[in-house]
Amino acid sequence: MANWNVHRDAVDTTFTIRRPGPFALPRFRLIWHVEPVSRWICDLWMIVMENNGGVLSDIKVLDLSQGVAGPFCAKFLAGLGAEVIKVEPPFTGDSSRQSEPIMGGESGLERSALFAYLNTSKKSITLDLETPGQAESVKRLAQESDILVESFAPGYLESLGLGYDSLAEINPGLIYVSVTPFGQSGPYRDYKGSDIVAQAVGALMYTVGLPDREPLKVGGESALYTTGISAFSAAMLALHVRDAQGYGQHVDISAMDVMTVAQIHSSINEQFGHTPVRRPTNLVRAQDGWVSPGLESGVQQGTWPKVCELMGVPEFAEDPRFTTQEARRTNQQELLVVVGNWAATKPKEEIYHTLQALRTITGYVATVEDLLVAQQMVNREFFKPLADPVFGEVTHPGAPFRMDDDPWRLLPAPNLGEHNEEILGGRLGFPRKDLSQLAPEGGE
Repeated sequence: MANWNVHRDAVDTTFTIRRPGPFALPRFRLIWHVEPVSRWICDLWMIVMENNGGVLSDIKVLDLSQGVAGPFCAKFLAGLGAEVIKVEPPFTGDSSRQSEPIMGGESGLERSALFAYLNTSKKSITLDLETPGQAESVKRLAQESDILVESFAPGYLESLGLGYDSLAEINPGLIYVSVTPFGQSGPYRDYKGSDIVAQAVGALMYTVGLPDREPLKVGGESALYTTGISAFSAAMLALHVRDAQGYGQHVDISAMDVMTVAQIHSSINEQFGHTPVRRPTNLVRAQDGWVSPGLESGVQQGTWPKVCELMGVPEFAEDPRFTTQEARRTNQQELLVVVGNWAATKPKEEIYHTLQALRTITGYVATVEDLLVAQQMVNREFFKPLADPVFGEVTHPGAPFRMDDDPWRLLPAPNLGEHNEEILGGRLGFPRKDLSQLAPEGGE
């Protein structure tokens, strides 16, 4: 059984209990509540999790990644309270600082909305990894870090003495997360990648689009964001393993692997002789957008007559083309004509709520503007306002998960090298003259 160190704060009768050892565990507070009714008699003992701004408040993260996937992983760690130190090249910074959309269309390292989103709640320092003395500073930071996130080509950091094996020698508990297009092994490992490449080679695109047209890419940078979430999940699992068993490890994240999992249903079907095919959608146009009515397969038993009455075609309740789920699926296109005529006269949200009230599997195609005001999202307080010094008040999405007692931390993304003086100067002892050589014009 582990020994525990107990410290009592004489002022607020709070005991801080923490397991000794090299690896951080959550701290607990043992609160001793004394009622005056009986002198020096303990009335109540409670054990509660100490909240220092998140469940990861004791965790230190070194973020060497650039682009989307790696920074997205580190963003979640920062949102849960970890101190995330983002290491960027001097003067140029993370490549996403140049990515659109750009505030006001003007150039500048602090005007990319993409960077501002991906790097909330982080600290920024500037170091040239190819300069030996500055690479050594990365080692010193890694020595006291719990997690390192990187997105360089396989072998690059090893060539600088910053690979996993080198850093694990000085910090055996380090969780080293590598996020790349194809992983650290295999014949593709040195190939270049992008969002569309990951979707293509992972076969996700094979399943998207119309059967008589070219395959389509899922919009945005969905492959990269999904890869970032996968990296975050793996990092949290590795953190659990470390705290349970006492060792760190190298976590290898491949965007191709992630996309292959995303379409795994099709892969499994093909093994059993069901070749995946792209199918037309079942969308119909409403007054103000599109709706997926789901009537060919999403109607509960005994509900079809009520749906027919609602659409003004009660005779369809006994029409053999539509009376069963199999029949409606077979005659889907005929059914969509009828549904489309009814839907064209109504707002999409009205259709959605009306058909959902009849327990059908119905959805509407929401715009981004719809999401921002959707009552479901408002009720769950999903979107969070953030006062940004560059962009003004910006609405940010929250985390895609909920925890009972953990606030989502949301602070503006840092300026390039904003924390050089605090971390490089304060923690590592850099002379001020050296700091000036690492900062962009006007920085620290």
